[in-house]
Amino acid sequence: MIHQQKDKKKRSIYIYILLFILIASINNKNFYDKELFSNRLIFNVNGLPKIENQKLITDLINMNNDNIFKLDKKKIFEKITENNLVLNFLIKKNYPNKIDIQINRATYVGKIYKNEKLYLIGSNGKLINYDVNKIINLPYFYGNFKKKDFLEFLTVINKVGLEIKDISSFYFFPSGRWDIKFKEGLLLKLSNKNLINTLSKALLLKNDENFKNLKLIDLRIQNRIIVNDR
Repeated sequence: MIHQQKDKKKRSIYIYILLFILIASINNKNFYDKELFSNRLIFNVNGLPKIENQKLITDLINMNNDNIFKLDKKKIFEKITENNLVLNFLIKKNYPNKIDIQINRATYVGKIYKNEKLYLIGSNGKLINYDVNKIINLPYFYGNFKKKDFLEFLTVINKVGLEIKDISSFYFFPSGRWDIKFKEGLLLKLSNKNLINTLSKALLLKNDENFKNLKLIDLRIQNRIIVNDR
């Protein structure tokens, strides 16, 4: 009788152990399916205006139905850079299912007319819809230049320390060179070669007290500087 009770007790223990393993397996499977490899990705976007951040989050959620390990990097890149305000960005994966995106916005560097419509030009070379309430005091850009031409020229401007706020307008010519018109009335005619060197020379001359009344500095001819005070 005692032996039968012991056998019954052992069977009960085995049953409890099996039930525990089964329940634990089910719970672990649910955690694995729902948490670690969840199809519900959570995107967090910062850097753009609030309404633009939310729009991008919605677009990214609609594009990505898989888990965090199956993100289409190319599509995400294309979707983010569709917004012309984006200069660059950083993406960070936070497991199990969160994606943080930090965006650096382009700054406004000028205004331009395209197809009879006024746009802002960003520091990324892209055109942004003009908002008169935000930006007024920016130079105009004229000429049929490409994005590559603009970005190369902007790099030169930044390197020589030219202040955008002092400029009235920039002119691009088919030969690949630029003119710069200052608000004070001075016109710089630059060469299409050694631009950093020629622009640096022009600014030294412009800032010289002996030439403060100049109206023209012409550097189009190599090794020659033509000036005019009328």
